[in-house]
Amino acid sequence: MTSFYPLLELISPLEYRGSAWEFASELSDVDWERFGRYSGYIRYINYAQSDRYRGHHGLPSSRALADILLHRPSSDGSMFPNLTEVHWRVFTGNALMNLLLFLVPTVTNLQILCKGPLEDACITVLKVLAPRSILLLELRIAMELYTQAFLEGLPSVLANQCQLIRLGLPHHSASQQVVTALAALPSLEEYSLLSLIEYQAPREIGMDFDWEQGAFPALKTLALVKPLADAARVMSGPHRPQLSSLYVFSQDFSHNTDVGDLCSSLSNSQPRLTLLALNLYSDPEAMDHSSSQAIPFDLIRPLLQCTTLREFYIRSNMAMAYNDEDIESMAGAWPNLKTLALCADPASDVGLITGQPLRSIGNFIQSFHMLRSLSIYLNTLGDEVEPKGSLDSTQPRLSVLNLGTSPIPSNSTAPVILSASAYLAALLENEGEIRSERSGSHKRFFPTSETAEEEFSDRTKFWLRIATNVKMIQAGEKLPTKEVALK
Repeated sequence: MTSFYPLLELISPLEYRGSAWEFASELSDVDWERFGRYSGYIRYINYAQSDRYRGHHGLPSSRALADILLHRPSSDGSMFPNLTEVHWRVFTGNALMNLLLFLVPTVTNLQILCKGPLEDACITVLKVLAPRSILLLELRIAMELYTQAFLEGLPSVLANQCQLIRLGLPHHSASQQVVTALAALPSLEEYSLLSLIEYQAPREIGMDFDWEQGAFPALKTLALVKPLADAARVMSGPHRPQLSSLYVFSQDFSHNTDVGDLCSSLSNSQPRLTLLALNLYSDPEAMDHSSSQAIPFDLIRPLLQCTTLREFYIRSNMAMAYNDEDIESMAGAWPNLKTLALCADPASDVGLITGQPLRSIGNFIQSFHMLRSLSIYLNTLGDEVEPKGSLDSTQPRLSVLNLGTSPIPSNSTAPVILSASAYLAALLENEGEIRSERSGSHKRFFPTSETAEEEFSDRTKFWLRIATNVKMIQAGEKLPTKEVALK
């Protein structure tokens, strides 16, 4: 249920007063039996304070919600007694406190995102969760601002959530005290350090921890938001758990040696990974846009020892340098790989020097026999846009091809465009999809200029044209042969 306002209007019409919704009349003549029938069906609520209802932002007022609890005949005093999942995204303390009215014992999945100085309200919510009256299977909390007081309240909450399977906490909350509390949870399979990237907490808060012997007996998935050097140290600890999935996000990536150290650490400590995602971003303002900024393949070569990988993602606003021999090396080391992303969505043109030619897509498919999803950055300038080679009819095809913000010349001639379309049509299965990014997936971290936005938009339009051509070819339709121009 994405909005509970229509259900509230079963009680009484709502009026927007000031900054909140109020009931238009007293709740003295309400069909509570009817309300109870509908409210009992509600299992999921997704509330965002920024959402609009009838043209206005805002929650129901605390008084309106209190009136429901006061007047409604109910044995447990809750509005939605059978809720199991609540997503709450707010930016004021009052809005966060209203969440308390929805924390019924049946809730097993709780996700909170706070943007604003809401520490006091969040601590109050934690105190409600501390007793064993609510046993969660999944808990995720992302906050803009948090301090030591918030961190001190976490261990008592987490220690009682003995059934917890999936947990996401603010990325600076990984203090030794919090990790120690988590270590004893017998069912915890996924631990993610979440981040509202544009709002950073002080680096000294909760940045480091050590694994304890016998800790995290069920942990399979870990997501870290850390400098690469810290991530390498954490993942090489003597009592580290054996993971199947690892996500690492570094916003201040600047040294290739850090990548190499992390990859070497993982090749020794996590040989049984099936999913590895490395997100390596640098502020474009501080970058030297030259070929020396490319990430050389040799830095990730140690990961070839992780032979069980089925999904591998390395995304960066720096180019990645690799050749046909490197593609064959990856295919030989990762025979079961189904998803591969190599710098798929940079938001600047640093990749033009070392981007891949269009024909490299065929090389990937011919080398990786299980590959279904490929994300790469193409350098399609000049003659390289003309594809070379073809696929054997028995080769598997891609279901997803993500080209990020890869450029293509707007003055390309019709034969080149049609040739590229025909080539891609042969690489994709009939329901396959070509994706492109307007400005890269990390635009929210580093805003781009208006000029760059227009250029990226043009690129997306062009790839949409190519994707349309591919669909026509696969459907057996004839493409127009007249000059094609991007307008």
